[in-house]
Amino acid sequence: MKIKKIAFIMVILLSAAPLTSCSKNNKNPIEEKQQIEEKQQIKDTANEFDNANNADSYSSTNSGSSTNNGQTNENTQESNSPIQVTKLEGRRKEFIEKLDNIQKEIDSLPEKKDSDAGITIAMKSYYGISYDMYDKALNEIYDLLKENLSPETMQNLQNEQIKWIEDKEALANEEADKYKGGTFELVAYNISLYESTKNRCYELVNNYMTD
Repeated sequence: MKIKKIAFIMVILLSAAPLTSCSKNNKNPIEEKQQIEEKQQIKDTANEFDNANNADSYSSTNSGSSTNNGQTNENTQESNSPIQVTKLEGRRKEFIEKLDNIQKEIDSLPEKKDSDAGITIAMKSYYGISYDMYDKALNEIYDLLKENLSPETMQNLQNEQIKWIEDKEALANEEADKYKGGTFELVAYNISLYESTKNRCYELVNNYMTD
């Protein structure tokens, strides 16, 4: 009899177990909907947060890139900017020696002796040759500066040179006019050209070249 009662109780308990399990698994639809909505809100908030972070990161990256590009462009412009050359470096001593050697050659000309003696024909020839030698040197110096100096500096030098040529010719004519019609007229003219051109050579070297 006891065995039957125990068996009966076990049957009742076993039959009640599924009902209890079902009651635990079967949630209230309203509660389930609320939980789903809360999960979706959390998910949406997380997505918005991620999107905001990504946007900030992108903005920061672009800002940095823009700044770097700006710096790069500035550096490029600076590197592409022409260097302003106002003097030719390392050539002054070389050209001073050349000019000094020209004078040594002039002093060794065979016409010098007669020129120093005051012979007009010899003086005319001697100072004519002397002028030509320094004029050739002047053209060499000027062409070298033209190739190496900045355009602005060279423009100033060109204007200066034009003015110098005008003054040189004016001074030579003035000296020649002192002996106008005489045999010494051309001699005075050549002497003036020689001295002006020699001085101009040294001026250009000293003013536009460095050691």
